[in-house]
Amino acid sequence: MVCPYCLSTIQKIAVQETTGAYACPVCKTVIPRGYVDERDTPKCTVGVVGFSGHGKTVYLTSLFSTIGKLSKYWDGFYFRSLDDYTHKILYDQVPKFERGILPESTPANFPNPALINYNKLPLFGNSYLGFYDTAGEVFNDSAQISRAGFFVAHSDVVLFILSLQDCDPHRLDDEMSRLLDTYVRAVKDHLNINLKAHQQIIVIFSKADLIDHRLPEELHDWLDDGEPEWYVIDLPGKVLDLQIKSTLIEEWLRDEIGAARFINMINDNFRQVRYTLVSATGMLTDTELASLNREDVASDLQPRRVLDPFFLIQDYARMRQAEYNRTAVRRDIKGFFHRVREGLGMARNRLKQNRR
Repeated sequence: MVCPYCLSTIQKIAVQETTGAYACPVCKTVIPRGYVDERDTPKCTVGVVGFSGHGKTVYLTSLFSTIGKLSKYWDGFYFRSLDDYTHKILYDQVPKFERGILPESTPANFPNPALINYNKLPLFGNSYLGFYDTAGEVFNDSAQISRAGFFVAHSDVVLFILSLQDCDPHRLDDEMSRLLDTYVRAVKDHLNINLKAHQQIIVIFSKADLIDHRLPEELHDWLDDGEPEWYVIDLPGKVLDLQIKSTLIEEWLRDEIGAARFINMINDNFRQVRYTLVSATGMLTDTELASLNREDVASDLQPRRVLDPFFLIQDYARMRQAEYNRTAVRRDIKGFFHRVREGLGMARNRLKQNRR
């Protein structure tokens, strides 16, 4: 298994003598018992990539806030934090966000993951997700990524967050490709990681309400429809819709935005690519949100499509778990026949000795 905190591959889990708690033998951090014991439960590490000011931390906070509203729609669904750091995010930072207080930017150091256990989620069941949010300045050059972006580079899924509103409108392909180029080069050359073999990337166009005038009508309506209630009925059909709209966003990006170089590069370097449009605060700019009276925030804060990446992650985690299970079955079958051959060999040797 992989430690969710340092991402080291663990051959044998350490058990603390005094408490019996599980711990990583490399970083010594206590690992939640269910994370270790529930081998058939999908687990996924999620890294976040993006320039400073493009909405990475605000998006994650908005996501956790929105997920928290789903328990009233689905019987049995809940989630829980798996450490004190995550508990503070869910029960301190998220309520502040819901009162209109935006989270501070992430510091440029090795991040702790927000580690969350989701239970009885329709279609997907139980899962463990770890979210790694890294400071935007880390992605300015490959040396910083290789040093402070280690966790993101080793994640199963990367959320590649871009605000087109905050890019030069005359150089969109250049600015998008610049960030992608730096990330890919750092991961391949400095960390020797094969992204094509194992990493899914979800491109999130944040602050999408500020560019809705550039969207075709179908995508404009799609963004406007993305309140939490949209996901409640026919979740399998909604997840399929996410795949379809991802293709439409890619076509819009190529034909209308002119980002062919970005698209070609990303398709050539990652195992799976998906696109989404997100508005973390609804039809509000950060300045407007900060100026609201606290009693007005609950009604004005209306995130759109923030759950799309979450369900794409869940879908990918389920696929990876199925692949792992098939590999484990093949390994067990191979081991069985190996033991049979060994047993037959020993039997033949004994038979030869008896004949002598």
